[in-house]
Amino acid sequence: MSDKPKLLAISSPGGHWIQLNRLSAELEDRYQVVYAMPAGLFTSASLSERKVYAVTDVSADDKWRLIPCTLQVLYILLKERPKAILSTGAAPGAVAIWLGSFLGIRTIWVDSIANVKQISRAGHLAKKRADVFLTQWEHLSNGEDILFQGAVL
Repeated sequence: MSDKPKLLAISSPGGHWIQLNRLSAELEDRYQVVYAMPAGLFTSASLSERKVYAVTDVSADDKWRLIPCTLQVLYILLKERPKAILSTGAAPGAVAIWLGSFLGIRTIWVDSIANVKQISRAGHLAKKRADVFLTQWEHLSNGEDILFQGAVL
């Protein structure tokens, strides 16, 4: 059993996962990183040594699938008891940010680099509950509750 604090890293597939993987790989020396992602990503060779949970991939347009996703994320949070949650989006990450905030877990949202003109829809939801909200575009930062610290890619 590791004495390192746990970090839940959760994202949707595609660019969200690529960005999350780059961020979390750098944190594995300091944190016991637990991953949550749609099952379709489980074929990745980079997951072989990692603890991974499956969550339902969902979008804000498919509200009925939010129910199983929410229950899955809640189960992971209660079982793993992470000290922090890190997400690059989209809907599964926003669900984790909201649930984590109610459970007293520190939450960090990194809005996807694909959102050049405005904060993402999931980002707007996460912003209401995230302890730290980061954008990867300097012009989207307001210097207060939307911060720019650089880009992942």
